[in-house]
Amino acid sequence: MRPTLSEQIIGARRVLVELAAPEVSDSYTQEQIAFAASALEHAAARWSEVLPDLVTDIRALEEVLGMEPAVLEEAVPGVVDYEAADEYHRSLRAQLTDEIMSGSEQSPAVRAYLADSTERLR
Repeated sequence: MRPTLSEQIIGARRVLVELAAPEVSDSYTQEQIAFAASALEHAAARWSEVLPDLVTDIRALEEVLGMEPAVLEEAVPGVVDYEAADEYHRSLRAQLTDEIMSGSEQSPAVRAYLADSTERLR
């Protein structure tokens, strides 16, 4: 189907860069437009990886939290409902946050997960 999601995202980026940015003189706003354009470019390149990355992170969180892997797949093996996976991911992150905020000493698995998450942000 056209336009694809990537094409739509690139189109939105183009509107920012080619139409909005030239009309803005404020340096802060120009920086924010450049940041948004960069984020859109990144999203266009990686949107198809979002679900596999989310499932990978869910599995890592389940392991860190000492949980059995949940059944994420529906009727077709390998196909996961994104909204359900995202909601489950949020609940796991909330559990991890609660564990961190409890003040108890973090397990080596939690420290490793946090270090890996921090590294991915760089």
